[in-house]
Amino acid sequence: MSDDEFRKMMAALGAEFRQGLPERMDLVDRLWRRLCDGRVDQASMIELIQTLHTLAGSAGTFGLDEVGATAAEAESRLEAYREAGTVADAAGRAEISRVLETLRRVAEA
Repeated sequence: MSDDEFRKMMAALGAEFRQGLPERMDLVDRLWRRLCDGRVDQASMIELIQTLHTLAGSAGTFGLDEVGATAAEAESRLEAYREAGTVADAAGRAEISRVLETLRRVAEA
């Protein structure tokens, strides 16, 4: 594959990634609401953390550094609660919610 073909392929993948961001953000929101509504289960927590991890890595690959950094921050904050199987106290939930709101805002920019 030539450099030009590689650049074109990466540009197409980047466009596809950007196009899919709203759907990914909706998934993050749904999972977070589920966890905050008292339906805490390990599977939902793991899915949210994995979604944020993938989002962070992919965003960086496609030049969306702020999206990647914010997703990584949210992932890190949630990791602290994963093993406990809880979503933190009210202050912790508020802080994670703030980071997720920032993530949505930068993803939509």
